[in-house]
Amino acid sequence: MGAMLLGLSIGTAGCGKEQKGTQEAEGNTEIQEVEGNDGPIEIVYWNQWTQEDETAFLKKYVEEYNSSQDKYHVSFLAIPYEEYTTTKLATAFATNEAPDIFECSPAIINQYLDAGVCEPLDDIITDEIRNDFTDAAFDRVSRDGKIYGIPLDSDLVALYYNKEILEQNDIDPPTTWAELKDAAAKLNTADYAGFTFEVDKGDWQCFTFYPFVWMQGGSLFTSDGMANLNSEEVVNALQLWKDLLDSGDCNETPGRSVSDISILTNGETAMQINGSWSVLRVDSEKYGVVPLPAATAGGDTASVAGGWNVLVSNQSSEEKIAGAKDFISWMWLNVDHVTEFDTKAKFSYCMRNSVIEAGAEVYQSNPNAIVFSDEVLQTAKPEIALSGEAKEIVSTMIQDALYNMSAKEAADIAQESMLKYQEANGARFGG
Repeated sequence: MGAMLLGLSIGTAGCGKEQKGTQEAEGNTEIQEVEGNDGPIEIVYWNQWTQEDETAFLKKYVEEYNSSQDKYHVSFLAIPYEEYTTTKLATAFATNEAPDIFECSPAIINQYLDAGVCEPLDDIITDEIRNDFTDAAFDRVSRDGKIYGIPLDSDLVALYYNKEILEQNDIDPPTTWAELKDAAAKLNTADYAGFTFEVDKGDWQCFTFYPFVWMQGGSLFTSDGMANLNSEEVVNALQLWKDLLDSGDCNETPGRSVSDISILTNGETAMQINGSWSVLRVDSEKYGVVPLPAATAGGDTASVAGGWNVLVSNQSSEEKIAGAKDFISWMWLNVDHVTEFDTKAKFSYCMRNSVIEAGAEVYQSNPNAIVFSDEVLQTAKPEIALSGEAKEIVSTMIQDALYNMSAKEAADIAQESMLKYQEANGARFGG
C-alpha cells in the first residue's frame, strides 16, 4: 500500500496553489511525547499552506483549539507545495510515518483514496452540513457511498496583465487566441516576456491546460470515461501552446512555478496565467484580470476549479483518529473559520453556500475579484482527478507537443498509451 502511494507520487501537483519558498513553514509543531495518560493525545496535521497569511491563520486557530480543551494537542506543519505533493506526503505513508490529518487536491487525492488509507468522515458531517454544500462538492472525496474528505476551497485561473505595459503599447487585454498571440508578440521585449504560461511538466501545467480544451466544447475523456486525447479540441489546444512557445514571445525559463504571481509583479512578464488566490496579493490599480481568451471571436471561455480537501489517516490509532475528527470538525466545519480562511487568509471560493453568502462583500471587493466572481466562476469546470499513471500520460503529451514533436503526433501517442492503460486497469475518468 505504502509502496504504491510512493510510486504514484510523480509530477508537480496543480489544483490551484501558489508555490513559493523552499523551507517548511512550521506552525505549532513541537511534538509532545505522551506517556500513558499523563498528557494530551498528540495530533499531527500536515498541509501545504505556506503563505504568511495562511500559516498565521492556522497558527491562531490551532492554538485556540489546543487552549479550548486538554484531551488533544494539535501540531501542524506547512510544507512547500511541490515537496508536499510529490514526495513528502507519499513517503510518509510509505514509511508508516503519515500525519493524522492531511490534505489533498484532485490531482493527488485518488492515489490516497485508492490505497485505502483514509478514514470515513460521515459521522461528523451532519445532514444540515451536507445540505449546505453544493450537490457535487463531495463527488471527488467519496467512495462507495462514504465521504472521506471535507472540501475547503475552490481556486480558478484567468489571465492577469500589467495595465501600464498594455496601455503604453495601446493593447487591450486579449479575448481570443489570435489576440493573445498578437499581444504577446507586441509586448515582448528584452526586459520582460510578452506572456507567461507553464512550460514545465507537472500537474500545475495540466491544470492550466484543461480550460483551453473545454472552451472549444471538447474534453480529454469521452462521456463513458475513455481517452479522447487525440480529438480536434485537444490537438488545437496543444498547437496553441506550441505556437506560443515557438514564437519566442513567451517566458521560456520562468525559474519557478507560474502559479507564483510574482513573475508578473516583479516585472518579468506583461501577461501571466494565474489563479484566484492572487486577487488579494496584487494591486488591482496596477494589474488587471480577464477570463482566459476564447478560441475564436465570440466563442466561449473556460476556467478550471481546483481546491484542497482535508482528510484523516486510518493508519493512526483509534484515539488519534477520534482526535483528528474532533479537530477538523471544530476547525473546518465551522462556517466562520472557513469564511475567514477563504476571504482573508487567501482569496478562494467555497462549495459551501453559507460561506459564499458570508463572504459576498469580499468577492466583490475590487475589480479583479469582481471579474473572478461574475465572469470566471460561471465558466469553471472541476479539475480532472487522474491516477498517477494517467497524469503522467497527459503531462508527457503536453511536453512532447511543446518540445519534441507535432501536436498531432503527441496527441496520437498519448491516446494510444491512455487506452492501453485504461483497458488494462479498467480506469475511467471524467473531463
